[in-house]
Amino acid sequence: MNLWDKKAKNYARYNELLNDIQKQSFKEISNLNIDFKDKNIIDIGCGTGVWTLHLAKSAKEIIALDNANAMLEILKEDAKNLALKNIKYENLSFTQWADKNKDTKFDIAFLSMSPALQNEKDYKFFKDLAKVKIYLGWADYRKSDFLDPIFKHFNTEFKGFYKQDLENFLLENDVKFHKFVFDETRIVERKKDEAIENALWHLDMNGIKASKQDLEAFVKDDIKEIIKSKIKLIIC
Repeated sequence: MNLWDKKAKNYARYNELLNDIQKQSFKEISNLNIDFKDKNIIDIGCGTGVWTLHLAKSAKEIIALDNANAMLEILKEDAKNLALKNIKYENLSFTQWADKNKDTKFDIAFLSMSPALQNEKDYKFFKDLAKVKIYLGWADYRKSDFLDPIFKHFNTEFKGFYKQDLENFLLENDVKFHKFVFDETRIVERKKDEAIENALWHLDMNGIKASKQDLEAFVKDDIKEIIKSKIKLIIC
């Protein structure tokens, strides 16, 4: 089981109501006259289908790609509840999938807040994968009033930012793209045990092995976490 499989049970899942990131992203996408209706789409690093299921309501067909099978099982359950039958599931990393599908093309390639693209080879394959590429990532910061003190204690930080990402690749290769940056603030309520498990997961992602006892000083009770982020939407 990889770390994303462990995260699945506490990961956000599909909600009919759009969250702030989705509202702002879909508005900007619409402003560019991009339509998902009857399109062949791939959702890379789809997770539990937070975006996939919204896209599937319009798409002709969508491939849900993720290397965490536990995430895909949740997505399948929600897709069944919505009676959506136009989704194909691929339990592979992006690199593994790309190696097996070198000549596959889509109308739209979609990726949201996922570390699926790891290197220049991945960025190039993503760029050539579809007529329209939609990429959501962190633009500048992600602050958590709960996790940040824990990160500081363990001498680490949030690892969602990459010095080299798709934007850098596009700039270095003179590929034109549209960029939209916006802020997001959300509040997540967690039970004490769930909050500790979430903190341990983030530390594990950073290569730090800690115990539940190590975090008792930070988590006395149920928590209400305030997360503030700057997000970038790139379309090319």
